[in-house]
Amino acid sequence: MTKGEQIRDFIEVGEVAKQFLTELAVPALAGEQKIRHIGSGHPQSLRDFAEHWWKYWRAKGRLELGQMPYRANEVMRFVPLLDSR
Repeated sequence: MTKGEQIRDFIEVGEVAKQFLTELAVPALAGEQKIRHIGSGHPQSLRDFAEHWWKYWRAKGRLELGQMPYRANEVMRFVPLLDSR
């Protein structure tokens, strides 16, 4: 993998589904559409994410950090702006 310095906001798919269902349960206002970002609110580096799960799953071998170059157009920080409710 790359050095893993990219920042992302990982969230469990079950939590995303739960948030969708919660929003769907709110009575819609006539013709109003709503856009809301969904995320965990805890951005972390790809390296931290990979190391956590590598250890958690007791994976064999080792992570090869820095073995892949970043892409020319790599987005180094990609996290949602979450509303405060």
